[in-house]
Amino acid sequence: MLSHKIAKKTNPYFYYGWVIVFISGVSMFFSAPGQSFSISTFINYYIEDFGYSRTYISFIYSLATVLSGSLLFFVGRHIDFLGQRKMSFILGFALAAACLFNSFIANVAMLFIGFFLLRYLGQGSMMLIPNALIPQWFDKKRAFAISLATLGIILANVIVPPINIYFIQTYGWEITWRFWSIAIILIFIPLSYFFMINNPEDVHLLPDNAPVSSHQDLLDEMEKVDRESFTLKETLRTKEFWFIGIISMIVPMITTGIMFHFFSIMDLQGIKEEAAAFAIGLISLPGFFMPLISGLIIDRFRSKYIVAITLTVVALDMLFMLIVNNIAMAVIFMLVYGLATNIQNLTLNIIWVKYFGRKYLGSIRGAATVFGVLGSAFGTIPFGLSYDLTGSYVAVFTVMAIITFAALGMALSIKRPIKP
Repeated sequence: MLSHKIAKKTNPYFYYGWVIVFISGVSMFFSAPGQSFSISTFINYYIEDFGYSRTYISFIYSLATVLSGSLLFFVGRHIDFLGQRKMSFILGFALAAACLFNSFIANVAMLFIGFFLLRYLGQGSMMLIPNALIPQWFDKKRAFAISLATLGIILANVIVPPINIYFIQTYGWEITWRFWSIAIILIFIPLSYFFMINNPEDVHLLPDNAPVSSHQDLLDEMEKVDRESFTLKETLRTKEFWFIGIISMIVPMITTGIMFHFFSIMDLQGIKEEAAAFAIGLISLPGFFMPLISGLIIDRFRSKYIVAITLTVVALDMLFMLIVNNIAMAVIFMLVYGLATNIQNLTLNIIWVKYFGRKYLGSIRGAATVFGVLGSAFGTIPFGLSYDLTGSYVAVFTVMAIITFAALGMALSIKRPIKP
């Protein structure tokens, strides 16, 4: 394999883990077809072409997301068994096929299957792989490495909605889905196949490029990983797994609801579609500063306090949305929300491996990802109901603020569990 040859020839001043970070960022970028910020650009056109109500499509989307989330543990187990490289290759082709399938949808059954495939393979699996891969290669620089890779999904959030709008308005939504299918096959699959390596020990390296003086160093590291790593069964017995999991539902729930109905929300505020397409990408703009913030905040303060502060900011931002009435205020809302949620997501990514180790991280993250996916599933329905029943989104933003405030107690009660 080309990647193994490259790693063995690397000089001491270059660590192959940074190549892994780049490929992980590409994986996160190509999760975009299954992300709500991308799918939301198709919704108004589906409503127009198929005649379904916004609540009905929201229900289909949520049902598909729930089903996909309940099956993500299957991907996590296979990551531990087959490795990230093989799973990236398999899932890449599967996601490309899913995009192609979505270009042919013509009825509600096909719409449900299309949503399920996109959410399971894109939003779920393509994000799970890099989140299980990078912690294998980094320890002390883990937050910095994850924040760099996260630039992939941040970049996607900024550029994919305008790309979709352009292609849909110019060529139609069918051609847009085919474009993403081809892009995945030509870009992501070759990169992951030739350059991805599952962990540094496979090529006689240690995390963070720590010096290796003998084979015993590698054995010592592997014994340390075994000693510190929780199995999935042990992890499920801790309160931290469930508290962190519930907390990790909130941001996906709110974000999916906002992104899925974003153009409708903005329209009620008198903001046109083109301006909304610009504003929707701003949610990821603060993420470009995460590599800097990871050193200033995440590596220096206790994780539970960071999570508690970000929950408070998100709740207050929900209340601020109630008075947004122009593009300038919408920009402020998106930037504040983006900053808080990017910090929280990065902190939660660090918590999983910090608390439970890296040996069974695929299985643990696969189980934990279910929370986020289920949060995404429940996000669309209340937003759709709020609009259909009241003609506005005031009620749902108020409820989301209350739910976020309520999670503060769980955030403050978590601590690193003791391995049995």
